[in-house]
This record gives sequence, structure tokens and C-alpha cells, in this order.
Amino acid sequence: KVVALDAMTGTGTKALVSQVEQLGYAKANKLVAKGVNARAVRAMILGIPNVGKSSLINNLNGVNVARVADKPGVTRGKQWIKIGRNLELLDTPGVLWPKFEDPEVGFRLAITGAIKEDIYDIEKVAVRMLALLSVQYPERLIERYNLTAPLSENPNELLDLIGKRRGCLRSGGLIDYDKTRRLILKEFRDTKLGRFTLDRPGEIRV
Repeated sequence: KVVALDAMTGTGTKALVSQVEQLGYAKANKLVAKGVNARAVRAMILGIPNVGKSSLINNLNGVNVARVADKPGVTRGKQWIKIGRNLELLDTPGVLWPKFEDPEVGFRLAITGAIKEDIYDIEKVAVRMLALLSVQYPERLIERYNLTAPLSENPNELLDLIGKRRGCLRSGGLIDYDKTRRLILKEFRDTKLGRFTLDRPGEIRV
């Protein structure tokens, strides 16, 4: 079963609970038939880091019982959380593949914030992200950073322009590249650049 939902606003969460409970009815009915009291349905929340697993649990529960943050690795251990009378959810730390066969997968996970920043090169990731956006979504960059069309095909030049536009400067008017890169990545993750689909049929690889 698949349920479309928004972990932040709670849209679709009631449908999720309903589907999970329905899937658990068969086992509950077997227990009742054996004379055993039916217990709550138990389900595991599983996914890659920083996609909103804990936010979903908090929204379902109505109370902040799971730690959340805009970075991966906040949930350290497993914990059972009761949702109403008929559902118990197991919150788990995010999981990733032990190895990415396709480097493009690692890149896209990095720009979404699913991978800790200390294990990838933020400079390369930020520049590659600008290259991708300038090809697939140039209008978003132009609007957000007050740039002029057509955009430069050199992502490093775009980085310079954005650093100047957003005042990411050091003494002497030099561009603070680290600050600029982090700004762009954060605004991408906070959807201030808009909402994106990174995996598309017939996509352009850059």
C-alpha cells in the first residue's frame, strides 16, 4: 500500500494510520480467534537519513516525542512510540546503502542533506548542484538570486555572482566561498529555491 502524505503539515497521515491498521487486522483477528487479546499493530518507520521520519511520528502523535533537525544522524537509537490505542511505531536511525554503485546517487543524496557533510566535498557538491540547476531550473536561480538570463555555463562564475548578490563577502570585498556554498545548499534544502524532482525520465546529466 502507498499513501501520499506531507510529514510536516500532517496531510495524509490519517490515511496512513488507517492503512496500517487495516493491514494489521488479519493478525489481530487470528489472535482473537485463539482467545488472545489483540494487541496494537506494530510498524517500523524506515528510510534514508533526513527525510522526515521523526517529523512524521511527531505529527501522528500530536506531541514532539522524536528529536528532529535539518541534518542527518539526529535519531541515534530505536524507540517505540504509541499512536492512539491501536498502533505502535518504531522510530529508527536513517539507513543508507553501504556503497553507491552510481556516484550520481551519492551526489543527489548529498545535496538533499541525507549524507553528513564531513564525508563529502562540499565544494564539489555545491558547484555540481549549481550546474544541474542552471540546466534544469535556471529560472529558479535567476529569481532567487536576482541574476540575469542567460546564465553562465560555468558554475563557478554563478557561485561568484551569488556570493556578491547575497553579500557573502570577507574583508576587502573578497567572496566567502564557504559561506556562499553553505547558503545555497541550505536554501535548496529549505525549498527556498522551490520544489524539485532530481530523478527525471530522460534527464540531462551534468
